[in-house]
Amino acid sequence: MKPIKNWSDLERRFTPFIEKGLVELLPEKSSYTKKFDSALHYSLTSGGKRIRPLLFIAVFLALKKKIEKSELEKLIAFACGIEYIHNYSLVHDDIMDKDELRRGAETVWKKFGAETAILVGDALLTKGLGILYANYYSGALFLNRNVGAPGMISGQAADIECEGKSASSYGEDALWYIHGHKTAAFFSGVCGAAAVAAGQGKAILLKFADFGFYTGGAFQLTDDILDETGSAQYQKSRNDKRNEKLTALKYFSVGEAQSIVDKLSLEAENILLSIPCSRNVLKEIIDLLRKRKK
Repeated sequence: MKPIKNWSDLERRFTPFIEKGLVELLPEKSSYTKKFDSALHYSLTSGGKRIRPLLFIAVFLALKKKIEKSELEKLIAFACGIEYIHNYSLVHDDIMDKDELRRGAETVWKKFGAETAILVGDALLTKGLGILYANYYSGALFLNRNVGAPGMISGQAADIECEGKSASSYGEDALWYIHGHKTAAFFSGVCGAAAVAAGQGKAILLKFADFGFYTGGAFQLTDDILDETGSAQYQKSRNDKRNEKLTALKYFSVGEAQSIVDKLSLEAENILLSIPCSRNVLKEIIDLLRKRKK
């Protein structure tokens, strides 16, 4: 395949395959589960930037330029598994936070009911893990830990326990625990899994895991900033305030938070420079995520 020129080229070439795969990998429908089947399909087709699966592909291709068609199919399937797991987390988060809108559309629980939404999240997680293990077993092992109790789930648990508390009740460490165990851990798992899938050893795996951690941390901190400064369409802000979430702007001004984003992004770039790989697309990803407005 031709080399990837930039992030736009990556999106253009791989997003259609991801969108197609997300639907094709859905479990078989049943006449007894029509509501559930509709909700499951809705959860995967209601928008989304597909950043995590595209990041996985970008890291993989930065390390392994020549791939056969059979491996390309595995690569896309694994990327779809990542998006299944990401969407499971969103579906369950929306239930816990009582969010009624996501990406400008009704959340799954709001449209189909909380009971159905819980099952949708369960289905996305179990199906997603199955896809991961069926394609790159060692990569799945690494990612599984980061999205499980040691990682993303612990971050969500802390997020809930800190709700309604003042910033002084927990201190800044609580914020970094939540950020580090949610988005940063997921990004770290995605990048580390890509390194494993590309046939790299422990040293490169750990470097890319760190790269993902700092990139994910910058991404989440930017989310907190956009919650406060983004357009009216960036609905999460109202809900975070309503739920009294522990966000970065409880501790820092917008300018201070942006400065931390820049430092995290620079750390990710420095790690990338220490890895023997094609760096252009990954450096662009860092910059795009740091400067995004939505």
